[in-house]
Amino acid sequence: MFTIESVPFGSYQANCYVLTSAGRALVVDPGAEAPLLLAWLAGRDVVGVVLTHSHSDHIGAANEVARAFGVPIMCGRADAAAMADPHLTGFDGEGSDYAVTRIDRALDEGDLIEFGDDTVQVLETPGHTPGSICLWSSAQGVLLTGDTLFAQGVGSTEYLRADPRALVATAARLGALADDAELWPGHGGRTYLSVERARNPMLRAGLGGVGQPA
Repeated sequence: MFTIESVPFGSYQANCYVLTSAGRALVVDPGAEAPLLLAWLAGRDVVGVVLTHSHSDHIGAANEVARAFGVPIMCGRADAAAMADPHLTGFDGEGSDYAVTRIDRALDEGDLIEFGDDTVQVLETPGHTPGSICLWSSAQGVLLTGDTLFAQGVGSTEYLRADPRALVATAARLGALADDAELWPGHGGRTYLSVERARNPMLRAGLGGVGQPA
């Protein structure tokens, strides 16, 4: 079984996650403050970087982490090109031209990402961005949701390339997971699907049951 560690970085306090199995670490959403983030990662055997979507607060230290550890950067296929466009990522609005120009692996539905003795499965969860993904472990009942699903909320569709209808379908799909699934979002603290079924307006709208991922 893998462990999960999380630290929020940057002005938006986006969660960066480290999943560790058998001493191998997968870094999810290294979003900002590269020197501090690298200090937190020091001494780990990092094997890859996964970006859940193409917004600035989740990708702003990806280049530095990948370079420091010599590891690949992965993201959802439909967001791969946007990673290199400061307008689409929102960096231009922050006065920055930061770009993730190297995507080593474009991820599709059902892809498995291996680290140590474990794997996580890629779920394509469009809405917040076209290429938003979640990382699912059926063995541990753990779902890293990025900015797709939060405690009592879902990702905003006010951004460029967002799609409210796609997010409705995505919420329905995630609502079909087991009630005891742990949800680890891109902002804020951990929650559980059983709690979100009761409190999250999107899930309470009766959108669950469209089909459970394998």
